[in-house]
Amino acid sequence: MPVTYKTIKNNQSLWGTLYTPVKPKTDQKKGLRTVLFVSCDCGNLMLRNLAHFESLYPGKLNIVGIVTDDPIDPAARISLKKRVWSQFSFHERSTIFQRLINSAMEIGVSCYSGAVKTDYFRNIYREWNPEALFMFCFGQKIDSVLYDFPSMGAYNFHPSDLPGKIGAGTQPFQNAMQNGLKSSPMVIHQVTEIIDVGPIIGVSPSVNICLEDGSYPVSIRTLLDKITSLGGWMGVALADAIVSRKENGLTGVIEPIDFNKIMPESVKSKIQMPATNDLNEKYELPLHPLLSK
Repeated sequence: MPVTYKTIKNNQSLWGTLYTPVKPKTDQKKGLRTVLFVSCDCGNLMLRNLAHFESLYPGKLNIVGIVTDDPIDPAARISLKKRVWSQFSFHERSTIFQRLINSAMEIGVSCYSGAVKTDYFRNIYREWNPEALFMFCFGQKIDSVLYDFPSMGAYNFHPSDLPGKIGAGTQPFQNAMQNGLKSSPMVIHQVTEIIDVGPIIGVSPSVNICLEDGSYPVSIRTLLDKITSLGGWMGVALADAIVSRKENGLTGVIEPIDFNKIMPESVKSKIQMPATNDLNEKYELPLHPLLSK
């Protein structure tokens, strides 16, 4: 396989690496400059959906940088033992990590896996100059230097019932089961100083998190795959809403999105189906209509 990227290691990053594509995409200098703080396969799903959106509408979206967890560097401080990474073997973590890097390189965008609250990364971030920040399954707490920078807002995707005060923090799936929930949504909220309590921008229709007999799956990885399968669809909807706001000459955070109203029945019916114990089931959903050209 040909080498598609170069690696830059710097002690100032504390851990991790900056991966830069051998063939970076041409800076189109138009479109919503967006940075993604994403990890796991769910973060990769959203990355690939947004990359598809950009390829179809290059004047609307411009992914300028990607930041991810490094789940194989022992120095990384990403709540490895508390979050879903703890459910995967070292080999599985390595494979998932590499998949996301490969996705970034395929679209010609740099990917950083080190500490984010450092001068080293802040300089990289300022060079990316994002207008919007999307975060999904990211293991570091970011500060106001990062989330206040984008003029169109910073948004986090979280797979739990935040409106019901359930599931904030590192164990949303365990919290849902501890509270006896039979379904749980995907939520988008503004990023603030306190984790998972920012103003809510959108809530998905409820996702069935039980097996056909009403019990819970054996592994929370099943719920990770199922609830977060909405991230790609919702990410495109969020990007489109922000782009529309920008095209109208406005800045700042968008108005809340009514996902129950805009999400088609083809998606709703899929997320209402029972969960499964099959860890190979990825709960593939229909694409957002904007990607169906």
